[in-house]
Amino acid sequence: MSYADQLASLKQSFAAGNIDQATYDDLRKQLAEGEYTPKADLTQFETLLGKLESSKMRQQRQKSVEGRRDIFSQGLASMMSNF
Repeated sequence: MSYADQLASLKQSFAAGNIDQATYDDLRKQLAEGEYTPKADLTQFETLLGKLESSKMRQQRQKSVEGRRDIFSQGLASMMSNF
């Protein structure tokens, strides 16, 4: 059932006297929130954030390893230039 249909049904129930004003307002608010609030899945966001964090840590580790290689090769080149 679409949002418009649900809202029309709710209005009919209120007009027929089946529900009072406070109940009508609450149900209308719940219906609007269900229709217009973002349907974001927090677990999906947390999963993506975890993947990003682990990727950044792997990148940092790789950068550190390459930095050590550069230092080693510079030291070796310096030693060889002395011969």
